[in-house]
Amino acid sequence: MENKTILEDYEEILGNKKLTNGQEKALLSVINLFAKQGYDATSTAQIAKNAGISEATIFKYYSTKEKLLLEIINLITTELFPKFQRKFFSEVNEVSDKSLKEIVTFIVINRFEFMKKNHQILRIFIQESLTKIKIRQMVSEGFVEAIKSNQEIFTEFRKLVGSKHPDYDAIVLVRIITGPMIAYFLQRFIFAPNAPCDEKRDLDLIITQILSGLE
Repeated sequence: MENKTILEDYEEILGNKKLTNGQEKALLSVINLFAKQGYDATSTAQIAKNAGISEATIFKYYSTKEKLLLEIINLITTELFPKFQRKFFSEVNEVSDKSLKEIVTFIVINRFEFMKKNHQILRIFIQESLTKIKIRQMVSEGFVEAIKSNQEIFTEFRKLVGSKHPDYDAIVLVRIITGPMIAYFLQRFIFAPNAPCDEKRDLDLIITQILSGLE
C-alpha cells in the first residue's frame, strides 16, 4: 500500500477528533492554503471562504491566524511525528544486513522521497521555525518526544548507523544525517526552487558527506 502524505494523515486525525464542524473545516482549509501559498500570503478571509464558513466562526475557536498555525503544528508534532519515525526506523532496521554505504544510501533516498512528497507541508514547518521561536520549540520538542516514544527501535537504529562511533549521541547522529538533507531541501524547495539541478548527483554527494561523518 502506498504511504500516505502528511496531509492525508492530518485529515484522518481531524476526522477522529471531537471537533465541531466549523473547527474541522477551518483546520482543513488553513493547512491546504498554507501549503499552497504560505503562511504570510494567506488571510483569515481566504481561509474562511475556502472552508465555506465565516471569519467569525474561525475567530470563535482561534483568535488569530498564528493560533491556527500553532494548532496545525501541535497536531502534526504530537500525533504524526511518532508514527513517521517508527515507520522510518523500522524500514532502516530491515536493511541492517547491508553495508554502511548501502544503509546510508537507503536513508538518503528514503528521506528525500518523503521530503519531496511532503515538501509543501514541510516548507511551513521550516519557514515558520526560522522566524517564530514558539514554532521552533514545538518542532524540536515534538521530535525529541517522538524519539522517546520509539526508544527501543531508535536504539537499534542508532547501533546500526553509529556502529563505528558508539560515543556519538542521538543529537550528533541526527545532525550528521539530517544536516546535509535539510540544507538541500532548503535550496531545492525554498531558496531556489526554479534552479536547475542534477538530483542523482546531489544525492550522491549527500551520501558521501554523511558517510564521511560515520566512517
